Amino acid sequence: METARWLARVRHDLVKRLVWPARDRRDLGGAPGPGELRAQLVDDEGEPTSAAALWAALRAEGPAGPAVTRFETALERAVAAAAAGQMDGVLALESAFDELAQAMDLARALKEGE
Repeated sequence: METARWLARVRHDLVKRLVWPARDRRDLGGAPGPGELRAQLVDDEGEPTSAAALWAALRAEGPAGPAVTRFETALERAVAAAAAGQMDGVLALESAFDELAQAMDLARALKEGE
């Protein structure tokens, strides 16, 4: 799969869905209630799935490398933060995704320059 298309899927199917509940709570103010930051995720067939399962499917279709591994670690931290009701930990996934996207753009630019 083309890197730009893969990144768009990761952002849309995973990152946004994980981050939105934390953004909403931050914008409303106050502490999150139990389970409030846990996102409801669906797979390609529209069935409920976990962040780990969705990421495994996305990762199998995408590029490999240290940036992808770093993002995976950030994803695991964000999921744990959501379970613990820690907004900042969930919101950190946005920055991790931005770093992944930048690394993929740099890798593509270097490859095109060869």
